[in-house]
Amino acid sequence: MPLQALVYSSQPLPGLALYQIDDLAKDAAAHNLIAGVTGVLLTDGKRFLQYREGPGDGIDFVY
Repeated sequence: MPLQALVYSSQPLPGLALYQIDDLAKDAAAHNLIAGVTGVLLTDGKRFLQYREGPGDGIDFVY
């Protein structure tokens, strides 16, 4: 099964609290598990960097 990868960056809405980022990451992890996708979400508090990899249909599902 060929893997695909997706990398992108984004910015949070102003005022997004750390606990909300944690909730966002937990929700994303649940969707990733269903889709057979793994990845990492990095933040410096001002922007996000997301890396995901998995089967093409799984990447499409989570993106």
